[in-house]
Amino acid sequence: MSNENTELKSFVKPNGGAVIVCPSCSGAQTISVRRFKRHTHSLNVKCKCGHSFKILLEFRRHFRKDTDLTATYDLVKPAVGGGIAHLVNLSLSGACFEIRGIHQLEVGQKGTIAFTLDNRKQTAMVKKLTIRTVVGNRIGCEFIEDKMFEKELGFYLLP
Repeated sequence: MSNENTELKSFVKPNGGAVIVCPSCSGAQTISVRRFKRHTHSLNVKCKCGHSFKILLEFRRHFRKDTDLTATYDLVKPAVGGGIAHLVNLSLSGACFEIRGIHQLEVGQKGTIAFTLDNRKQTAMVKKLTIRTVVGNRIGCEFIEDKMFEKELGFYLLP
C-alpha cells in the first residue's frame, strides 16, 4: 500500500491524456488533462474503490533525471559569459543547472554546456542550448536539435 502523502506521477501524452493508476487497487483510467497544462500540475484523485491520492501531472516531452554532475557552460555572441555549473537534472531535450555568484544570464541566450556522464563509459558530452528559464542561480535550458550522443544520453536516462 502507498503512503497517503506520497505524490505519484503520470506523464501526459501529446494528445493531452494521462493514465491514472490507483496505488491501492491498481485500477487504471485515462483522463484528459489538457485543461491543467498552464495551471494545476497536481491533482487530488478519488478512485472508484474509494482510495484518495495525489497525482503529479508531468507535461514534459522527456523523462528528467536528477543528476549531480559538474559542467561548464559558455554563451555565444552577442551574449558574453561562461563558467562552472552544477548540473542538477537532465533529459533528452534539456537540462537544469545551477551557477554561483552574480550573473547576467537571460532567457533566449544561446550557448553550449559540456559535462561528463557518470556512467561506465564516462561519456563526455557537449550540447548546444537555449536558455528557457532563469530563477535566481538556477538555469533551465533546452538543447538545440543535435543527434550526436543521443543514444548514449538515452541509455543514461533510462529509469
